Amino acid sequence: MDKQWALGLVVGVVMTSLIAIGIGKIKSNESLTHMMPKDIIQAYNMGLKDALKTNPASWDLEQTCLNMWADKQPVR
Repeated sequence: MDKQWALGLVVGVVMTSLIAIGIGKIKSNESLTHMMPKDIIQAYNMGLKDALKTNPASWDLEQTCLNMWADKQPVR
């Protein structure tokens, strides 16, 4: 009976620890989610503006167009 009690205690401690860690991770992810959307939108808009700049064309835009053109399959 002592072995079963010790095993139950160990399982209980492990389960409680895992639940506490899970709740802690959920709470930390929620706080990051509330802070990020504004920054993500700002970075997206800034990247879109930079990527589509055509006068002078950005090097990344030139490379992307070249890669798309080079990978294009001929029409049969």
